[in-house]
Amino acid sequence: MKRRVSVGIACMLVCALCMVLCGCQSQSSYEPTKKSATVTVPTIGQDGKLRVGVNSSNAPFSTQVSGKLVGIDVDIAAALATEMGLELELVDVGNDAEGALEDGSVDIIMNQEAGDASSTAWLSDAYLPTAVSVFSTSSSSSLPSEDSNPTIEAQSSSMSAWEVANQFGDSSLSSVSDLKTAFSDLSSGKTTYVAADAVIGSYVAYTSSVDARIVGVLQKVGGYSIGISTSNTELQNAVATALKAISSNGTISVIESKWLGTSLDLSSVDQSAAARKSSGSSSSSSTTSSTTTQEDKSAGDSVQADDASSSQEATDSAA
Repeated sequence: MKRRVSVGIACMLVCALCMVLCGCQSQSSYEPTKKSATVTVPTIGQDGKLRVGVNSSNAPFSTQVSGKLVGIDVDIAAALATEMGLELELVDVGNDAEGALEDGSVDIIMNQEAGDASSTAWLSDAYLPTAVSVFSTSSSSSLPSEDSNPTIEAQSSSMSAWEVANQFGDSSLSSVSDLKTAFSDLSSGKTTYVAADAVIGSYVAYTSSVDARIVGVLQKVGGYSIGISTSNTELQNAVATALKAISSNGTISVIESKWLGTSLDLSSVDQSAAARKSSGSSSSSSTTSSTTTQEDKSAGDSVQADDASSSQEATDSAA
């Protein structure tokens, strides 16, 4: 009788162990229910895939790290594809994003300047805001007045340097070779202000562990949009719907925080007189507007490749 009881208990224990193991296995292999595809061929080039054009030399939006494409644009493209029930296929289009869109190599392109009248593509609402911004470390700092003769560091030959010289005068501009140096100087107290593109400056400050914040903007706030063929209205509507969804549910804010250390909001920051004038919110300023012809504009701020690679660990840890 004892033998039968022991055997019975042993069988019960084996069954219980199997149930536990099955439960663990079930948990480890769990995957969220995939959404139904919102678009198919011929709206997209391949059924089940969203082919997205990015520039792999454009950190922190998209860059190559250990042979893998990473960046803000990559994460937002992945979120869009998931929302649309599609798999993501990244295509490195370099500096010819519109060409890749026109020849059908991709379905959509990232990192297009919002409201760009010269674009041959349909442009979505901005998924990320930006403007030449002024950064400071002091919680009490505010945007300097244009007659206060501040010293503002900016990356040489950049749009940010141009805006500083244009609005504050050449004597206020202190040019440096790269933004990492500028934010290091800001952290050490060598300078009180740094001017940079809001997104790139926030990225460099965050990955360099510099406690900096945006105290004002020197331009009308713009942003980065998604480009789609002007004739593909079905894909335009599908992307617009998906973009609205990942914005309203907080996904884009999480991606911004991962790469920039915070969700980027420029809607309530101070504007310089030139920025207010170009935004149409002030018509009384006598300061020269920051609007110029394309030939007059300098290049945008940039992040060196080695800086982007060394910063990947920091952004991964915030995911």
